[in-house]
Amino acid sequence: MASEFAAARGPFRNMHLKYLLSLLGLTMIALGVGAGKGLIPVVWLGVDFLALGLAHASGAHRIVGKRFDGSLSPWSWLFYLPLLTFTILIWHLTRLISREPASNVVTEDLVVGRRHLSSELPRGFDNYVDLTAEFAEPRAIRRNIGYISFPILDGGAPKARALRDAVAKLRPGRTFIHCAQGHGRTGMFALAVLLSTGATRNVDEGLRMLRTIRPGIRLNREQRRCIEEFAETSH
Repeated sequence: MASEFAAARGPFRNMHLKYLLSLLGLTMIALGVGAGKGLIPVVWLGVDFLALGLAHASGAHRIVGKRFDGSLSPWSWLFYLPLLTFTILIWHLTRLISREPASNVVTEDLVVGRRHLSSELPRGFDNYVDLTAEFAEPRAIRRNIGYISFPILDGGAPKARALRDAVAKLRPGRTFIHCAQGHGRTGMFALAVLLSTGATRNVDEGLRMLRTIRPGIRLNREQRRCIEEFAETSH
């Protein structure tokens, strides 16, 4: 959700998400409560943002209800309805106006990109890695035998140990990796794959390689720290 929310961050772009989202949530709750029943949806959205901020603080990457099969729990649609609606609308808008390809080939065995629609189902992959925590994956895609759900909060990063375990579970063959827009989380996981296979010698080299293929890839401080720890413990 952070990538969809990035355009609204403006001068707060470098503020840690846990503080930004929590502050936004509390502000919306206060405004909504002060205005009375007419702004109940604002309070609802504020509670969602506050929960998301707390999730970033605690590393609770499944707080939105992403299940192992790639779907979202029914309760998540009730609790997070305003936030999920906002996220889906912004994602579709970004998809429609972006000139960036849906996916880019990094190596013969590695492809990275944004979240796909059912009609864009990529074929011929032994691993289809879904890193989104905020979207239900299209049913046609999650039925794929190689589908893997490894949810990471947008703008967040897992523990290096969890990242290493996820990479170790990949089957031999071609791998497609995506998050919402194919930038932060995707870049981090793709770097882990490149490092584990020896396709790149270090984080900086791998990042340059990925950005040559997909220039929008960026890692924030938390994601950079995670992949550097991954690299240190993978030797």
